[in-house]
Amino acid sequence: MAPKATKCARALALEIERRLTGGIVMGAETRHFLSSTFSIESPAELDTLLADPESSDAQSLLELLFTPDQAVRVDLEAVIEKHRCTAGDKKRLVAALDRKSLTVPIKFSEQEDALCVNPTKDLLETYVDGLNITLQLAPLLVKASDLKLAHRESAMVKAVLRHAPLKLTDQVSSFFVKLLEGSKRSGKSIKADIELCLAIFAEQPTVEHLFGIFMTKKRRLLQQLQLAARFEKQLAADNMETLMLKGVRIPLIDQDEARRSIARIDDICLTVFEITDAHLQIPTDVDLGNFSDPDDLDRAFRILS
Repeated sequence: MAPKATKCARALALEIERRLTGGIVMGAETRHFLSSTFSIESPAELDTLLADPESSDAQSLLELLFTPDQAVRVDLEAVIEKHRCTAGDKKRLVAALDRKSLTVPIKFSEQEDALCVNPTKDLLETYVDGLNITLQLAPLLVKASDLKLAHRESAMVKAVLRHAPLKLTDQVSSFFVKLLEGSKRSGKSIKADIELCLAIFAEQPTVEHLFGIFMTKKRRLLQQLQLAARFEKQLAADNMETLMLKGVRIPLIDQDEARRSIARIDDICLTVFEITDAHLQIPTDVDLGNFSDPDDLDRAFRILS
């Protein structure tokens, strides 16, 4: 009887083989990148670039094409979770795929003709690495996702967490369990909330005091909104060239998105911690006065704090 590890690698290898031989369909972002960077609009043009022995971009393009996008990760999430592969399984899986001498169609869309590629072992490793098959999500986190969300939505959320840009410590996993258990939003909305949380956590050198991290982010967004409002007042009184000569900096912030993020931070904190900072509200019109030195800037921030 084959060891369990070998069975895991074999079962997942068969699923990945099915996915690869069925073809890699480029996403919109990849097609835009090829078009804007290399003026490539068709499989034939891509083939020409990849076949050029003097091209320094061929290998990096192949690695891009063999990096699974989110749709692939979501589709494979259930089987990845089921087989719980180890690092050793991953090596066996790549070796099994390499022995198959696969032919992988590369498609610009489902309807178009395909460019067929025979991936090297390195490209197969790139594909498998992009699935992060050795990460085991916390059992309580998996349970909360499966109980709260529909099957496809749960797979989507778990795929996002599997590829989180930070370590899912017990504390972070418990946070997401509470968010899932307490949320009344749909799978699409909760996915957006989870992605916002991960982006906020990734900005921090350490993720320990979670509520404080959210309030710090909220305070920073409010400060940026206030500075943007002040800049708009200055712009109404002067033209852009004059403000630039005065050394006034242009606030780089999407104000609508910042307001949405603040509202979502409040919802998230109320769901998980059952509190939020009521003193931190979106400002309407607070006069910061004129400031040009560090003492004045500190005074402005104290007004906003």
